[in-house]
Amino acid sequence: MVERPRSVVLASLLALLGAFFALVIAVLGIGMEEGVLSKMAFCLLTLALFLAVAGSLNANGQWTWRFLIFAQALCAAIPMVGCVYGAIDIASCLLLVIIAVVIIFLTSSAQTKRWVEADRV
Repeated sequence: MVERPRSVVLASLLALLGAFFALVIAVLGIGMEEGVLSKMAFCLLTLALFLAVAGSLNANGQWTWRFLIFAQALCAAIPMVGCVYGAIDIASCLLLVIIAVVIIFLTSSAQTKRWVEADRV
């Protein structure tokens, strides 16, 4: 088994951090009277995707490299849709999108692709 590249370790930690921020944003939105369910839905879906991405970057991950990039793109797209819909404020959206884009940047290298496709077992 080949050791995980540093970019994969950093991307996994950032995915956990993104999941934490999505949970905090969801909890902070509970006090609002209007639009609570939509904000919770967008934040919890983003939370689940960030946790799934973090899990897939570990040994014995379940996804191919292409699906991993697709899931990371969804981690960026869902908060943006929530911001356009008006459920998530702009600052929270930017934070989650920046984390997702950094994860995409870290995992799109050839070394990471080789590790995910061949050496992750």
